[in-house]
Amino acid sequence: MAPEPSWLGGGEDDAGFTVLFVCTGNICRSPTAEAFAWRELGNFPDDGGLRFGSAGSHALNGNPATEGAVVAAAARGGDLTRHRARELDRRLVREADLILVMAAEHLPYVLAFDRSAADRAFVLGAFARVVANLPSLARSPEQLVAMALAEGAARDRVDDDVDDPIGGTPEAYAAVAEHVDELVTPVVAALAKLA
Repeated sequence: MAPEPSWLGGGEDDAGFTVLFVCTGNICRSPTAEAFAWRELGNFPDDGGLRFGSAGSHALNGNPATEGAVVAAAARGGDLTRHRARELDRRLVREADLILVMAAEHLPYVLAFDRSAADRAFVLGAFARVVANLPSLARSPEQLVAMALAEGAARDRVDDDVDDPIGGTPEAYAAVAEHVDELVTPVVAALAKLA
């Protein structure tokens, strides 16, 4: 299990670059993204202070990840066994350097806490699509975010959303985990190379 980032735990250490993944209940999609991000970060000896967390726009604090999400994430090397849901709040939004939501419907909740987050909040699928060609041009994670904004990552498409598998079959959870993995892996690689 990856360590809980201090910036999500209320600590004073907010050095580095923080990424917040957001979905609805913080019991499937966003914690899966967080788990895969921590897994991927292990491939980079110098993490440059990258930190990851997750929250839900309608989360009930303390809820565990769904069984389907735990199984699907584990099959791809992610650990959700100790995950507990966290409700999105103003502090989390303000302290995150990059906010990656699972679907466009989550952006208004992020922006309701901090309108300035519009410059650093993206649908994960849109951000992954746009940054695929940018890492060699950026000099820092912050510059990559600014370049993604300029390139139009904020203008997401419907197919950028990650489907919610809640109440679905094990196959639905596995498909969502695969989709999230395909999006998170290159994003973490791009950020880690710049951190």
